[in-house]
Amino acid sequence: MRTIIPCLVIALMVCGCSRSKRQVAEQAPPVYQPSPESTPVRLTAPAAAKTSEVQEAVKRIFKDAAVVDTNYNPNYLAGDFNGDGSQDLAVILKPVKLDVMNQELPPWLVREPRAKRDPRIALKIEKDETLLAVIHGYGANDWRDPDATQTFVLKNVVGNDLKVHSGEEFATANTGRKLPRPQGDLIGETFQGSPGFIYYAAATYSWYDPKTFTGDEAPPGAFHKQRAMR
Repeated sequence: MRTIIPCLVIALMVCGCSRSKRQVAEQAPPVYQPSPESTPVRLTAPAAAKTSEVQEAVKRIFKDAAVVDTNYNPNYLAGDFNGDGSQDLAVILKPVKLDVMNQELPPWLVREPRAKRDPRIALKIEKDETLLAVIHGYGANDWRDPDATQTFVLKNVVGNDLKVHSGEEFATANTGRKLPRPQGDLIGETFQGSPGFIYYAAATYSWYDPKTFTGDEAPPGAFHKQRAMR
């Protein structure tokens, strides 16, 4: 009997310990795992640009140093030209105040896509010159947003029949040719009798001429790869 009692005590202690461990395991709080934040998705397409809105955007960037050039139709286009998912505005301008347009540190970047120039060398805006300004969109209101101020001013690129083309349309229309790798939509036009495209890549705007493009300035890799990575 004396031998049986200690055995029962030990068995009860073992059962009690295992039950206690099981209860602790069952009562352990779940590990908190925050749900991943989802990227906001635009449910509706941006509204078509209105002339009054375009003029307001030009006024916001250039004040009274440049105005929309009414000699062209169309004189503005909307598209995602730098491929960041926000709608941008391309608008044809004529300078009004050259001293402001050629200020030492302008709040915009002046480029000449059709000429291979060192971007560190400042370009001058000439009197009566036709310019293409591209205002990059920002925030929920795209190029209409008051904080949308990043702007490129492009010289010597305004032609006729300006039209926005997606990257897929551009690649399909130029199958078999060497192509650059634009990051967003392109602006197709006829410049001095030759068709070509204005496109954004490598942090600046460039010019694509299907007859003369060699691919030297394009980064290595297939055109479609970058589009798929976006």
